[in-house]
Order: sequence, then structure tokens, then C-alpha cells
Amino acid sequence: MIKIEEFKEFFKSLDQTIIGCLIIILSTGLVALYSADNNQLNEFNTQIIHIIVGFFVLFIVSKTPPKIIFFYTPFMYILGIFFLLWVKFMGYEVNGSQRWIDIGFMKFQPSEIFKLVLPLMLAWFYQNKERAIAPKVHFISLIFLSIPFILILDQPDLGTALMLSFSALVIIFMAGLSSKFILWGFIITILSSPLIWKNLEHYQQNRILSLIDPFKDALGAGYQTIQSLIALGSGGLIGKGWLNSSQTQLNFLPEATTDFIFAVYSEEFGFIGVIAILSIYIALLLRILFMISKMQDTFSRLASVGLLISLFAGVLVNLGMISGLLPIVGAPLPFFSYGGTSMVVSLVSLGIIMSLYNHKSLIAN
Repeated sequence: MIKIEEFKEFFKSLDQTIIGCLIIILSTGLVALYSADNNQLNEFNTQIIHIIVGFFVLFIVSKTPPKIIFFYTPFMYILGIFFLLWVKFMGYEVNGSQRWIDIGFMKFQPSEIFKLVLPLMLAWFYQNKERAIAPKVHFISLIFLSIPFILILDQPDLGTALMLSFSALVIIFMAGLSSKFILWGFIITILSSPLIWKNLEHYQQNRILSLIDPFKDALGAGYQTIQSLIALGSGGLIGKGWLNSSQTQLNFLPEATTDFIFAVYSEEFGFIGVIAILSIYIALLLRILFMISKMQDTFSRLASVGLLISLFAGVLVNLGMISGLLPIVGAPLPFFSYGGTSMVVSLVSLGIIMSLYNHKSLIAN
């Protein structure tokens, strides 16, 4: 018979605060998903499978010594590039975007995997160069970023490409990149904006323009934003109640189970419900920041910061998107939106952070 002490020892790699926050967010997401899918069980049941698989891998990774994660990081990066090339030449197309790999029994999105792999790769690189970080080292790290950035942008997936860039640039800055280079990069980006605008897809330009006045094209580029704002506004203080989202039940809100699931939740549970779940996200953020503050080596700190930014940039972009503050870029809400690759990658990211925190130092373990 298993003793309580043995049971605790077996699961001690799991951080109680993180697991508690996850249980609340995931459970709330499932409640919202059932309503968003018009009370159907297909996506609900599939999402439960995604969560089970994600938690299983999270647990395995949390017990994995950082040295093993460190050793396999470059191989994961190379494998990720291979998957992105697979997408480019033989990818599965959905809604005009070629972002998925179909292997028969499942489909997955390699661009989501790079939210995990790229921070690890950059942290691995700087750990090996920590005693000799010259400008050329930062240039090489930008090459590590540029390869997946170009391939993901070509899918096209502008949102994921930009979020990857943001997390990578924060890692590079923390590794010692001079603020002077960042300033020059910002200036060059501003000066290049006409060229960048010219090379955007037509629908991407329309989505950006719809930020100014979504009602200018109310049945086109501005439709999703308008319907989302209606859902947010109609929820009021306490919401309409579970399963009473008119935007969902009447099929006004597109992508209700994925990108706009939080709009459904907001309509049904109101301002109080929104504050409650955002408080749990903030608690999760603060706990991870505390864990990072205790890490002692370059790889652990940079990797954890990159993974944290990848997760919470997704939260901010999704919330900004549904509230009309950011253009529609197809960004799921971590731990909340329906989706297999996103769910598993997000949970594995937390498993890696737990592993790095539990062992504190890469060298000592």
C-alpha cells in the first residue's frame, strides 16, 4: 500500500500554486467551451483529451533534470524547422492558411511548438556563450529567430511570428544586448513600415484598418470585432448566465470556441467573472516570476523568461483582440481556448519551468 509520504514524494515536482491556478482556469475554460460550442460535446470531449495529454507530458517534463532538456534543445530546434518546412511544402490548409501537419490520426501546428522551442534554443545558445558575449553572438541569435520567423510569416501567421519575435528579443536583451541596438532597430522598423505594409496580405491590411473604425466594413473585416464587442458589452456586471450567450446561441460570433471564447465567457459571467479569472492568470504570472527569481544559471533564467512571455503575450494579444484594441491575428487564449497543439505546448512550458525551478542550477544537476 502506497504511503502518503511516498505519494507526496512522487508528485513533489509539481508546483501546488501553478497546478491550483491551472485547475481553475482549465475548468472555467471547459465550462465556457461547452456553451461556445452550442452545448455540443464533440470539442468538449476532445479538449479533455488535450488536457490529459498535456498534463501527462507536463508531469514527465517536471521530473526531467534540466541537463537533459539542455542537451536535447538543439535537436528540438532542428526538428521544429523540419516541421515548418513540411508545412510549407506539404502542409494542411484551413481557411486559406497553410499552418497544420496532418498525419492521419491527428493534426498539429508546428508554429505553436516554436513558442516552446525558440526560448529554449536561445537560452541554450547564451548558456554556452555566457563568458564571451560579443555583438556577433547577438547577431547569431537573431539568425536563430529569423529562420522560424520567416517560415511562420509565410504560412501566413503574422500573430505567432510577432509574438515569437517579442519573446526572443526580450531574451536577447536580458542576455546583454545594448539598448542602443534596440533603439536603432525600432527606428529602422518605423522607417520600413511603408514597405512592411505593402507586403502584408490584403486581409491583414483590412484587419489593421478595422481597428480605427470596425463599422466601416461591418460585414467584412470589422465583423468579428463588432460581434465580440457586443458580447463583452452585453454581459454587464454579472453576465447573462451560463448557456445564455446570445452571440453564441444565434451564431453571430465566429471562432467562438477558439480565438473568441473569452468573449463568450464575458457575456455569460460578466465583469465579475472576467475579474475573477484574470486574477487567477495574474496569480499564475506572479508565481512564475517568483520561481524565476530563484534560478541561478543563464539557461534556466532565460528559458523561463522566454516561456513566460510566450504564454502571457498570448493572453494579452487575445484580450486585446477581442476588445478591439489589437487587430485580429488568430491568437488563442492559453489554457482556455479550444486547440490541441496550443494546450499541450502551454502545459509543457509550465512543466519545463517547474523542472528548472526544482533543480535551481543547471550545473549542479
